[in-house]
Parts: sequence; structure tokens; C-alpha cells
Amino acid sequence: MDGYSEVYDNFVFLMITLGKLSGTRYAGCRPGVALYDSGVPDAYENYALLEPGPFSGGAADAINRSMCETIRHGLEFFAGNKRAHIWPIFPGVTDEAREILEDNGLVRDEDFHAMLAETSEIDPDDADLNLVATISGDNEACKWAGCAWRGFDLDGEPPAPFVSNVKGMSRMDAFTLVHIEMKATGMLYSSGINCGAYYVATGREFRGQGLAGTIVEGLKSRARRLGFRRVVLLATPSGLRLYRKHGFKEAGTVEIYRMDCK
Repeated sequence: MDGYSEVYDNFVFLMITLGKLSGTRYAGCRPGVALYDSGVPDAYENYALLEPGPFSGGAADAINRSMCETIRHGLEFFAGNKRAHIWPIFPGVTDEAREILEDNGLVRDEDFHAMLAETSEIDPDDADLNLVATISGDNEACKWAGCAWRGFDLDGEPPAPFVSNVKGMSRMDAFTLVHIEMKATGMLYSSGINCGAYYVATGREFRGQGLAGTIVEGLKSRARRLGFRRVVLLATPSGLRLYRKHGFKEAGTVEIYRMDCK
């Protein structure tokens, strides 16, 4: 399994698992596309994930037609409630398929980076790892939701659907939600096949203290204890330096197309 596939597979299983929470919706409406509506208005909480793999092996024209039709079905999924969302586009998507996204109002955002790190590359005796705590109970889940929301520089208090989703995740064995004194957050999701890191964020007033790096090492340590040799993630451009510093290697870039619905 190559790096892209590992990142993609963890992301898809995450969407499927989140789709079991009350108030959310997951739909694999046809082979090659996974769709998730979190109920949260922010675009980066709702995903349409297109995988080129199911379209391979045929004539180029037929592949392109099938891919374009699949994208149109995905756009219809979000059109009913006018939900803001993003399409992370992995390699292999045709130019015509991209044009459909642009013709339907999606804009090309900054590329993300598919990354992987070995869990063997950590120091289990690192004293800073003791700072990383796991949340317990709805009260801590609410605080974690607020910390994560603000850590991504989002305005105001986290919307109710986001808080509800965090509470739901905290009750599921597949998720480990961690924090450092509610100043920085992170989440580890285990699909049963591999582990992915998500929601690594630090409150604006606490940045520059190395908290995010400690969170990352804490997530890697937990993945190792669960028996996984790798952690995967999708890094934003602003997080790239952090993850490189903590042992993550790039598998490649993932194009991001975003639709903001007002």
C-alpha cells in the first residue's frame, strides 16, 4: 500500500465512522466517492473524497465520463442543504472533472500534503509525553471542542453540531482525543488498519511553546501502544514544517477544492 492509499483509506474509514453519529450523514453514493456531511457549517468539516482507483483499467474516455458523473452525484449530495464542503483531490483526476468542480462554484485552495511517520521514531521515555492527557466525559469533550475550534482560528464558540460530534467521538473506541491543559488538542483515529492524526491545533495565545509538537509525539506514542507502526495525516501548508520536524515524510500533495455556502 503506497502512502497516498494509506492516507486515503484512513480518511474514508474516518468518514464512515463519523457518519454513525447522530446528526451526521455519510454516503458512498457510488464506487470512487465518499461523502460526509457533519452538520457543521464550516467547509473543512464536510468532505467529498474522490478516489481515482475505481476508474482505472478502462478506455480514457470512459474513465473520464464515469469520473465526471461521479462528481456530479457528489455535488448533488451537498446541494440540497447548501452545505459548505471541500473536495480533497488525489492524483489521477482528469482535467474535465476539475472543470466541473470549478463550474459549480468550487475554488482551488492551498494544497494539503499526504504524510506518514513511523511510530518507532519516538522516545518512549520523553517526559513531555506525560503532559498529553486523554479527555473523559462530556464536560471535557465540550472544553476540547472549544479549544480545537479556536485553535484553528475559527470565530466565536464552536457550533452545537461540532460539540455534539466531539462528544460522540469521545465515546467511541476508534477515537483518542487528547489535549495539553486545554491549550492544544489532537485526535487519533484508528480504522483497525492504520491510525490517522487529526485536529492538531493550539490556541493563539499558547503558540510558540512547543505544545503542538508534544501533541504530535503523544499521538504517535498512543498509536504505537495500539500496535500500529505508522501514523498518517493530511497536513495544511502551515503545519508542514511541524510535521516534518516530528518525523513525517511526504507521500505527495492533495489538491483542495472548496465551496463556501452563505
